[in-house]
Amino acid sequence: MTKRHPGARKVRNDKKGEPDDLFIAKLFEAGKWAQSNQQLLTIGLVVAAIGVLGVMYWFNYQNTLQEQAATQIEAVHQSIALQDREGAKTELITFLDRFGGTPYEGEARLLLGDLYLQTDDPQQAMVVLEPLGASPRDPIEFQGATLLGAAYEQERRWDEAAEIYLRIADRSELDFQVRDALVAAARIRGVQGDADGAIELYERMLGTLEENSAERGQYEMRIAELRAATT
Repeated sequence: MTKRHPGARKVRNDKKGEPDDLFIAKLFEAGKWAQSNQQLLTIGLVVAAIGVLGVMYWFNYQNTLQEQAATQIEAVHQSIALQDREGAKTELITFLDRFGGTPYEGEARLLLGDLYLQTDDPQQAMVVLEPLGASPRDPIEFQGATLLGAAYEQERRWDEAAEIYLRIADRSELDFQVRDALVAAARIRGVQGDADGAIELYERMLGTLEENSAERGQYEMRIAELRAATT
């Protein structure tokens, strides 16, 4: 039978206790450091508290701002419904100054740009709508891009109008939006005397339609007219 060394159990117990001793020593050192750096700890706690309060204030401010923006944009819709276009313009200009950067900015730009177009002021419409139409990605921006194209057309800036419409056609995932943009760009090519370019765009548009679509006839006729004009 193997004999156990008398000190074996004692050695194991001593090793087992070493982590506890180390923890107590570290805790003691931390306590001493805290006592000698009490002012630094106090400052750190105050700074952390200020940071937390600042974040809470920012979130509360943003929530309040968005609630106010929602109320204000609803008032603008009411002014438009009452045909008070000039009053609505003033409200929207003030809205953009105060609530620019909120989720309602795009809607406000869209409404204001449309009002400028309705009152034959395409230059102001372009200023308001360019942030939406420059690189459209969401529904509001695509609508803004369409209005921006119309503003360029009113100013007879054909190339820029066509560029906007083609940008919509390339980026939009909505078939009707793609078709409308291609038709608008084709129309502009026709105005510029570029029959081949117009035909190309009309044919591209036809590719988005079903074979039995009622719309095909009018555009196929338009293509035939353009081809006849070039012969």
